[in-house]
Parts: sequence; C-alpha cells; structure tokens
Amino acid sequence: MEATNQHVRLGLALGSGAARGWAHIGVLRALEEMDLRPDVIVGASVGSLVAAAFAVNKLDQLETWARGLDRMDVLKLLDTSFSGGGVMQGNRLMGAIGEQIGDVDIDTLEADYAAVAADLVTGQEVWLTKGSLLQAVRASSGLPGLFAPVWHDHRWLIDGGVVNPVPVSLCRALGAEFVIGVNLNGHLNKKTALRGRGAMPNRSPDQNPESSAAGWTSPERWAELFGGLLSVVRGSDKNREPGLFDVIAASVNIMQDRITRSRMVGDPPMVALNPNLGHFELMDFHRADEAIDIGRDAVCRARDEFDELKRARAARVELVRQRG
Repeated sequence: MEATNQHVRLGLALGSGAARGWAHIGVLRALEEMDLRPDVIVGASVGSLVAAAFAVNKLDQLETWARGLDRMDVLKLLDTSFSGGGVMQGNRLMGAIGEQIGDVDIDTLEADYAAVAADLVTGQEVWLTKGSLLQAVRASSGLPGLFAPVWHDHRWLIDGGVVNPVPVSLCRALGAEFVIGVNLNGHLNKKTALRGRGAMPNRSPDQNPESSAAGWTSPERWAELFGGLLSVVRGSDKNREPGLFDVIAASVNIMQDRITRSRMVGDPPMVALNPNLGHFELMDFHRADEAIDIGRDAVCRARDEFDELKRARAARVELVRQRG
C-alpha cells in the first residue's frame, strides 16, 4: 500500500494571514492524529513559513518558539524602517525564524514544498520551488506596506497572498491529487474591516497632526500612524481612530478574502478549512496558544469531510494498485 500511496498524493495548501498563521500548526497536529500526512505542502506568506517548518521536520521547534512569544518579544522582532518600500525590513524576524527551522535547499526536502509570491512590477504569480528555503519564505511574506519587498531571481517579490492567498493550484501543480486548503481569512468578512473601532472623531484642520511639520514627530502622531503595532504592547483600543497600520491590515484582509473566494470557486480543494480567527489582529503573534487550538478545532469540526477524503483516497489507491 505504501508503494501505491506515493502515486495518490495528499496536498495541503496553507493560506496567508500573518499572526493567524499559527492556526496552521494546530491543523497539522490534528491531521497527524488522523494519519493524514501531506506529501505536498505549499503556502502563501505565513503559510509558507509553517509549511517550511513541516517540510524540514522542525514543526516542534517552531511551535515551542511561537507559544513562548509575548507582546514585548513581538515588538523586539520589528525592525522599523522607512526605507526599502516597507515600514519594516523583516531581517530581524527572519533571523529569529531561521534559528528555529534552519535553511536548506528546497530540492533536498523529503516532501514537495513550494511558496507563492507576487512580482511587484508585473503582478505575475511566482512559484518558488527551488533554492533557499528561508529566502522563499521571506519572498512570500512581504506584506505590502509593512514588509519591504525582496529582490529574488532578478525581480521584486511581495506577499503571495496578493495573488493566491490559499494556493490550491500550486499544490495540484506539484502533483497532489487530493488537496486540503486552509483559509485563515474566511471569517473576516462577517465583521467590519475595522471591527469595533467606533465612530471616527471629526477634526478641524488645526486639530489635524498633519497640518504642521511638528505633528509628524509628535507622540500622538506616531500613535495614530502605528496604533495597530502599538496595540501589540498595550492591547487594543477599540475607540481610537484607525491609523496607518490599521488601514493596511484591513485593506489586506478585504483583498485576500475576495481573492480567496474567487479562486476557490474555480479551483476548490476537496476539504476547505476555515478556522474561526475573525477576532485576531494581523500582529497578534503572541496569541499562538489560542490560534493553534482554533486550527485544531477546525479540523475536528470537519471530521466527516476527512472521513470522506480517506475513503476516496483509499479507493483511488486500490484502483492504482489494480492497474499495476
């Protein structure tokens, strides 16, 4: 049966979603318990990170590290900069990730792995299937406006969630016959993009921090611009006016939700998981315990669908065996 199984390959497409991506760990843990180990694993953005950890057998290390993060740890990983096309360079974060999963050539991996990114100039979807594993993860994770783009293979690459948030098509292109897709943004459209922020206060021109040069350097202006980042440290302020980071985050959420729904209609996975992460902010990386539990729960709630997948896969394996 094992020899035949290699011809009936199971694929897992892990979607984008920043801190919500820790839910992918819970998904993988629950699938392992069901004896469903993917032969092909691909991802967009944070999905490419968790997929990489799985592919190099370092999921335990990544999970331990993620569960240990607190608010201050997250803040220390943010190398803020206003050069290079993003608020952050991402080097400090990728260095910390590299310490957990290491770096290898993608061609040496036991499972078939790939990450998806987007060409900043042409808008083309780019499949990263060879070369440095960490470089592929970084190239796939360049959230527009937040992380700087990456120069890779003679092109500028940004977050794969811009073009293919749940890369089912990439999974199939690598030979997966049965595909599980994990959409981290499936519950976001049930709430307003800037949920719970309250009414925006009206301002007169002389109250606007942008109306004077000094306003740009005032603590109030920084708080306004990066309120979403600062909430990592002090918690969310539900009544404040959305700042720059909030607008970026909400815009990305809206975009990825619309793209995901459109693409999955045309190319649906056999099992589509939608972990209930609508209450997570983009930078809630310190909430790994909760996200992992939610990912595991999403698999448990779809147990009937996985039973059907197992039956279909077993039938396909038997058919391949009979055909020799």
